[in-house]
Amino acid sequence: MLYAIELFLDDRADRQVRRIWAALDAGGVPSLASAAGADSRPHVSLSVFDCEDVREVAAQIGPVLATASGVSLPLASLGFFVSDESPMFLGVIPSPRLLELHRAVHEAVEPLVEEVWPYYRPGSLMPHCTLAMRVADRARAHEIAARFPVPITAHAASARIVAIPGGRIVSAE
Repeated sequence: MLYAIELFLDDRADRQVRRIWAALDAGGVPSLASAAGADSRPHVSLSVFDCEDVREVAAQIGPVLATASGVSLPLASLGFFVSDESPMFLGVIPSPRLLELHRAVHEAVEPLVEEVWPYYRPGSLMPHCTLAMRVADRARAHEIAARFPVPITAHAASARIVAIPGGRIVSAE
């Protein structure tokens, strides 16, 4: 089964991202909030991995995730990944503390899981907060999202393991 380790945003930043999601939805660009079957919250993923039993991962990663609160996550750019999923995102300026947390997460998780997605491995992470997936009209999506000022000052409020797809919380920090 597929899981992610996500940093949830502080309340103020969460509200700002949700406003962008709402504007995208109103403008005909389905946001992450409106994805079928999703229970998404604004977040920055530190890892995406496949494993059979997430309980062992949750037990091992708990102390690492307990250090996540307060990590700076400035949302400072608007972009798209060029892939089949064509996600639109707000890019995070990575701080040394974020990169240290990311490395600690992977040191704890990788020995316990079957596979970590390559884009989330240390040295490959491009931290971001997803706004929309499968964006067909990038110009329209950009026009809508560009109405909202960046950077958005954001901090991690908590860290969770969630099931993918859907976003069901599996464990808390």
